Amino acid sequence: MQLRSMTLVSVLAALLAGGCDRLSTTSEAEAEAEKLPEIVPDLPEVPTLPPPPHPVTYEDESFSVYGIRNRLRHTLDTDVAVTGYIVDVYEPPVCKEKKKEDCPVPLAPHMWLADTPDETEREKELIVVGYADNQEQLDKAKRGRKATTIDGTIIVPRNLEVGEKVQVKGRFTLISSGGFNTSNGLLEYNTHETVEQSSAE
Repeated sequence: MQLRSMTLVSVLAALLAGGCDRLSTTSEAEAEAEKLPEIVPDLPEVPTLPPPPHPVTYEDESFSVYGIRNRLRHTLDTDVAVTGYIVDVYEPPVCKEKKKEDCPVPLAPHMWLADTPDETEREKELIVVGYADNQEQLDKAKRGRKATTIDGTIIVPRNLEVGEKVQVKGRFTLISSGGFNTSNGLLEYNTHETVEQSSAE
């Protein structure tokens, strides 16, 4: 009886072992069948980004027009210095009316700075305002008479000419105290110095 039990146990063990081997072999075959071919991604080469068109700041720590907008989160509503070329100066329209009161009121004097002297795209130019309250003040200054703005703190400049390279100090903001506004920022004038005279002079 004991011998028969041992034989039965041996047979069962052999069957189980054979079944496990078969299961193991089947699982490996299924795994081989389910294994997908290796995918090699066909990605384009990483593009080489062009360098910025102008430096953000210069050695004297003043901003370029490009730079002051590139750092908008840090420069907006702060006092800054911007170095650039005067590319345009507002000229009030000539009025042919006999009475001065019949003429439209001209805008307050303003000008545009750019990083190159030949820039013509307005979105790449920075408008500078607040260096004179009206054209009369500017005309007096050009005639050699000292004039100040209404608050008495800013001396009206007499040497802001197209082609000059200047460094302007002022407040970079979206809306000036005189009512000028622009979505990409403007500079409310405080003072300036000429870096390079216009080549036309």
